[in-house]
Order: sequence, then C-alpha cells, then structure tokens
Amino acid sequence: MKQAGQLSSTSSSSSSTATSSSSSSTTTKTVSAADKKEAEQMRTNIVQSDPDSWDSAALAQVPDSVIVAATKKSNDMGGDPGTTANMIAEQYPNIKKGNSTNSDTDSTDVGDKPYLNADEAKQQLSSLDYYRKNRSEIEITSTTKGTDDWKFNFTKGNMTGTIYVENTGLISATSSDGKELGSGIWR
Repeated sequence: MKQAGQLSSTSSSSSSTATSSSSSSTTTKTVSAADKKEAEQMRTNIVQSDPDSWDSAALAQVPDSVIVAATKKSNDMGGDPGTTANMIAEQYPNIKKGNSTNSDTDSTDVGDKPYLNADEAKQQLSSLDYYRKNRSEIEITSTTKGTDDWKFNFTKGNMTGTIYVENTGLISATSSDGKELGSGIWR
C-alpha cells in the first residue's frame, strides 16, 4: 500500500517535486539522464580538446555530478572544455596525463599541476612498493603538509620513518635512521 501511494505521487503532477527530493537525498549517486548525457559529452569534449593532456580512463572515473557542476561553473565564466577540465582536476588530479612532453604551453610545468589534499596524497601511498608490501604492519602516526609534498610519519614494529608524497609525482620512504626504504612515481 505504501508503495502504491509513492508510485501515484511520483506519476502525478508533483513528479518534479519527487524528483528533486529524491535527487537531494542522494546527490552523490543519482543524476538525471540529461545530466548523465551532459557529463558523457563533456568527457568527450575535454579529451578531444587536448588529447595529450587529459586521460579519458581517469575522466570516466569522475562522478557525473562533479563533471556537471564543473561544466555549469565553467559555462557561467564563459569557459571551454579546457577550463572545465582544470576545474575537475582540482579535485581529481589524475585526469591530467603526467607523461606529457615538453611543449610551448605552461600547462606541463610542475607548478601548474594541482596540489594534492591529504586524502588524495594518502591514496597514493600504495604506489610505493614498500608501503604495499608492509601495509598491514604500518601505522600512519601523523600527516604534515610541506610546501610541495605531504609527509606521512609511520611506525612499523619498533621502526619509525617518513613517507613523502610529492606533488611532482615522486614518492619515497626513509626510516628515522636515514635508510632509504624505497621510492617510486605515483603520477
């Protein structure tokens, strides 16, 4: 009976109210068909605008709601797909291809790449073999933002050390006695 009542209210003239209330309760998961189509089109436009800069596989992982919001914000500013992509890259830096070659534009300079927040930096820890192999034994004790990196102090048994996740794409770990535990590239 309750379902029948919900169905009739959804199909009545208050369907827009039902739609808006359902989308507000699940904003991160549910987007309208039109928004989904708009997000797919913007993904295509972004990659086509500069295929050497934008990773289509990484863009496919970005939620439709984020792409739609960035598109609307960019359009309000008279933006183009590149502007929209840069807005998305502030939250999802992995959509930028890190293997770009030297070019005349400044967009390939490390200083122009978006800086990671603490959660994004922590997600990159698994790029380091040492961390991946010892994950169950490593406890992160503190996180500190440097000028161009994040420092994760950790303990592993009786040993202490630091893992550095640099915005340039490098990641490394050293023990507190100065022994290098490994390094790699996350970007």
